[in-house]
Amino acid sequence: MPKLLVLSGRDLEELLRPDILIGEIEKAFVSYSSGLTVTPPRTVMWVEGNWWGVMQSYVPGYGVGVKVVNVVPANVERGLPTIQAVVNLFDPHTGTPLAVMEGGVLTALRTGAASAVSAKHMAPEPGGPVAIIGTGYQARYQLRFVSHVYKTEEVRAYDVREEAVESFRRYAEQLGFRVSKCRSPREAVEGASVVIEASTTRTPVIEGAYLSSPAHVISIGAHVRDARALDDDVVRRAEVVVVDSREAVMLETGDIRIPVEAGLLSMDRVYELGEVASGRRPGRLTREGVTVFKSVGLAIQDAAAAAAAYRLALERGMGRFVEL
Repeated sequence: MPKLLVLSGRDLEELLRPDILIGEIEKAFVSYSSGLTVTPPRTVMWVEGNWWGVMQSYVPGYGVGVKVVNVVPANVERGLPTIQAVVNLFDPHTGTPLAVMEGGVLTALRTGAASAVSAKHMAPEPGGPVAIIGTGYQARYQLRFVSHVYKTEEVRAYDVREEAVESFRRYAEQLGFRVSKCRSPREAVEGASVVIEASTTRTPVIEGAYLSSPAHVISIGAHVRDARALDDDVVRRAEVVVVDSREAVMLETGDIRIPVEAGLLSMDRVYELGEVASGRRPGRLTREGVTVFKSVGLAIQDAAAAAAAYRLALERGMGRFVEL
C-alpha cells in the first residue's frame, strides 16, 4: 500500500489561499452543473441530537473525495469547533487512498470559496458595505474569500453572542477592515451591498423588507429541511436565486423547499452556481436588483479542494506521510 499523505488544518490554510481555491471551486461547480461529476446525495444521520453527514463525489481532473462531518452547536460552550470533519482523497483509477486531511478547515475554506464565486458573478459593483450575520468560525473564511473578489473597506457584524462579535471584530480589523458591531440583523443589512448569513439559526434572520438595492445575499446556514435564514420577502424581492444544487437544496434546506412548496418560488427561477459560472444562466439581471445564493455545501467542493491541496503539498514538500 502506498504511503498516505496527512495534511493538518495549518497546512491547508497555507496551501488553499483565495487566489488559488476560488478558481478550483468554480471549475468544480461548472463540472457538476454540466453533469460530469458523480455526486450522490449525502447520507445524513442524527446522533445525540447533532447532525452528521457522509459526503462523497468524483470530480474529473481532481479525484474521489469522501468526507465525514458533524455539526455540534453545543461545542461552543465546550471550547470546541461546532463543525468537525475528516476528508479522504482517493485515486479515481486505482482506488488507492492518497491523503487524509483535517476537514473542519477544509470545509470552511471551500465554503468561503463557493461564496466568493457567487459574489464574483452576482454581487453589485464593489465598494459597498458587507454585512455578516453570525460571526463564528465560518464567518472569518467568508470575509476572507468574498472580499478577495468584492473589494470593500466596511464590514457590519451581528451575532447573538457578544464575545463572538468582539472576536470577529478584532480579526477583521487585523485584516484592515473598518468594523461596526450592530445591535440587530436589521441594523447590519440596511445599506449593505453584500449580506452574508453564516449562523446556526432555524428561523429567518434576514428580512427582505430591510435589504437595500442593489444587494447580493449569501446564505450558508439553515441547512436542515425545516430551518430558514431568509424570510418570504427575501424570496419575493430576489430577481435571481442561485443554489449550489437544485436537488440538494430541496432535500436539505427550508430556505428553498418551503417557498417552493408554498408557491412563492418556482424551480424554473432557481439556477445552479455552475450554470451561472459557465455563462449559461445570468447571475444578475439589473444593476439595482437583489440576488440570492443559497448553499448547503456539496461533496464536489471537498473533492476539488482536497485534490488541489494534495497537488500543492507534493509540489512544496508539505504534510507528512504515514503507512496504513
